[in-house]
Amino acid sequence: MNKFSSAGMFKSVLAAGALSLLAPGAAWATDHLLSVNGATVTQPAVINHSGAVTTPLILSNLGTPPATVTFGQSQTLTVVSARVKLCKPGTNNQLEWLDQGNTVVGVTGVLTSGTSSEVPRNGYRLTLTMTNISDTYGSANGTCTVSGQKTYTYTAGALIEQRNGDSANFTTILNSTYNFWNATNGVPEPGTVALMLMGLLGMGWMGMKRMRPARGISV
Repeated sequence: MNKFSSAGMFKSVLAAGALSLLAPGAAWATDHLLSVNGATVTQPAVINHSGAVTTPLILSNLGTPPATVTFGQSQTLTVVSARVKLCKPGTNNQLEWLDQGNTVVGVTGVLTSGTSSEVPRNGYRLTLTMTNISDTYGSANGTCTVSGQKTYTYTAGALIEQRNGDSANFTTILNSTYNFWNATNGVPEPGTVALMLMGLLGMGWMGMKRMRPARGISV
C-alpha cells in the first residue's frame, strides 16, 4: 500500500471516529417509556419502535381494595410518528422553527392485566388515546416566540377500567392522561466505542505530527 492510500485510509478512520464523538446518539439504542398520571407508578413500561412492550407497566394501589396491577405482558401498542418542528435558538441565538425530522410523538392502543388482549375475570384494561391533534408543521417557518413549542400537539388519554367478574361490563377506575418519552440507552454499542477510541488516538497523533516541525524535528 502506497503512502497516499495509507494516509487516505487513516483520514477516513479519523473522520469516522470524530463523527462518533460529535453524534454518539446516532448509534445508541433508543426505547420509549410510558407512565400514567394520577396513578402510583411502580415501574414505567418500556416500548420499542415497533410498539412491543418489552417491560410491562406496573401500577400500585389501584382499585378497591388497592391492588398492584401489571399491564402489557406479551402485548403491543401503536407508536405514532410525525414530522415535527421545534421552536428553539438557531441563527444568532434567535428563536426559530428547526426541523426535527420524523419523530415519535405518542402511542395508542389497549393493554390488559392478562397475558393477551382478553381482560381476565375482575381484571383491568388500560386504553391509550390521542385526541385534539394539532399539526402545524407545514405552516411553521422562520422565527417563533415560545421556546420549546412543537408543531405537533395532542391530548393524551389514559382510561383504566376494571371488568366486573365474568360480565362484559367495566367500571372506570381512573380517567387521566399518560406520559410518553424517549429513553436513551447510556451504554454505547461496541462499534461506537471502537470509533471513539480511534478518533481520540487519531486526533492525538495528528496533534503530535503538527508540533514536530515547530520543534525542528523532521517527520
